[in-house]
Amino acid sequence: MVGIPGALMYAAMVDQDTLCRQVGRCVHGAVLDREIGAMIPRDPGGRRIPLSNNLGRRFLYARYNADLSTDGLAALGLDDINPANVQKLDSIAYIDDLRRVGRKVADEIEVGHFGDFIRLGA
Repeated sequence: MVGIPGALMYAAMVDQDTLCRQVGRCVHGAVLDREIGAMIPRDPGGRRIPLSNNLGRRFLYARYNADLSTDGLAALGLDDINPANVQKLDSIAYIDDLRRVGRKVADEIEVGHFGDFIRLGA
């Protein structure tokens, strides 16, 4: 029973993520599964379609998720963090580790993900 709230929250997150990628234009995000991939628009050659090409989507959507598994933390260069400590929904005791994870995930953010929403030098 302890894992049920986490499982329900994960299912809701995946559902909302998928819906946002369908309605919006995904510019960044991990592969959801092997069938639908990351849902980032690409041309027949596999290159990302530039944001200057209007695909008629309602909004731009970027998803920055931290994989808190052993492999995911190692990929971020944080293999000294115990996954069990940061996977809990109430990991307040490990807030410093969570902040380190957040800073690493923030490295994925690119101004280009925001299209015209952020205008530099304006």
